[in-house]
Amino acid sequence: MEEALLRALEHSLVRLVCGDCDHFFELVHVLPCASKAFYAAAKADPRLPYLISYYAALHNPPASYFFGGVPRAVNLFRGNVPVETAGDLPLEVVAKLSYTGVLSDRKASARMLREETDQRIEKLARTNTPTDLPAGVPPRVAIFVARLRAVAQALQVAKNVTNFCECEHRGCRQRFFRAPGVVAASSDLGGKRSREESQPSQDYWNLLTNRKAEAASQRRFCSPECCKQFHLELDRALPKLMGKRLDVEADPGVELSPHSRVLAGLRAAAKRNEEFARHLRTAKPRHLRACSKTVYRELAEQRVRQLNLDFLLLYASSVLAESKSLSAGLVLAGTQVRWRNRPQFVAAPAKRIENIYDRYHRDRSVVLYNLLLSSQLLQKVKENSLTLFR
Repeated sequence: MEEALLRALEHSLVRLVCGDCDHFFELVHVLPCASKAFYAAAKADPRLPYLISYYAALHNPPASYFFGGVPRAVNLFRGNVPVETAGDLPLEVVAKLSYTGVLSDRKASARMLREETDQRIEKLARTNTPTDLPAGVPPRVAIFVARLRAVAQALQVAKNVTNFCECEHRGCRQRFFRAPGVVAASSDLGGKRSREESQPSQDYWNLLTNRKAEAASQRRFCSPECCKQFHLELDRALPKLMGKRLDVEADPGVELSPHSRVLAGLRAAAKRNEEFARHLRTAKPRHLRACSKTVYRELAEQRVRQLNLDFLLLYASSVLAESKSLSAGLVLAGTQVRWRNRPQFVAAPAKRIENIYDRYHRDRSVVLYNLLLSSQLLQKVKENSLTLFR
């Protein structure tokens, strides 16, 4: 079976180079990922990265990353650009291109080249083929690569240096052009949000980060592959807490008194924090390859802070919930079902607890979950519980 598939891969490469059967692209794109033998066979052909760039632009959805569909071997910011190709891209035109415009130009160029006649392509290839491409790269592909390089190298001259950055993937660090605006709910910032991730309580957890929201979230990765590897590795080292795992509380379907609901929520939060603390002790950040240790440490500290403040907010509420007279007229955390979905009611107490936390919590890597241990922080929260919610 492997021998037959290897033959199919070799045949598909030949047909793509001939340029007459581009539906073979799927085999060429997928088979090298199936085994080391297929990967070695594909890697032995220096034309393959250039073929992938062209056919990915034709067959895949429009790219949302600068190097989306463009292998690392296809260098855009360096390499020969024919004079004829560069002449078609005046700097004043490139300076007006938006990030979306740059990516749309690729798709449009690939489609235009596909629709041109062979005679027209041969004529264009005489003056629009980069001199440093491997022998045997099809004319359409060569012209397409020349266009990509011309746009990328013109961007370096026409755009501000702040529009370029290095990919955050440790093993990549490839320089790329990025949009200067906001990236809303982008896979570039941690994966497209599922229903579970787009939870109403997100505003509550943002409230506990003690960080100002970015005015414009910038792109951090050059390709979807770098983004996926980075976040998959980070999630293995520090799993996301979301949905029911994060917003632990008493069963919403069970009728409980406000006092009982606060205590049940506190117990659930303590169990959640204990599990998270156990995972932190067994994590091995030194094995990270895509994600830097600095990013891991910052995210771990942020997660610890959020979980600790949530735990302390419930602890302060439980102290007051013990007394009907003390809790009368107060809006306590945990008394209502899905209380984290309405952060405005606990914003002020959360801020006051945050001040106590910053003053008395010595080790920012310690996760709080044990109420039986003697702690100055817990004692201060208990002493100030009444003023926290007034």
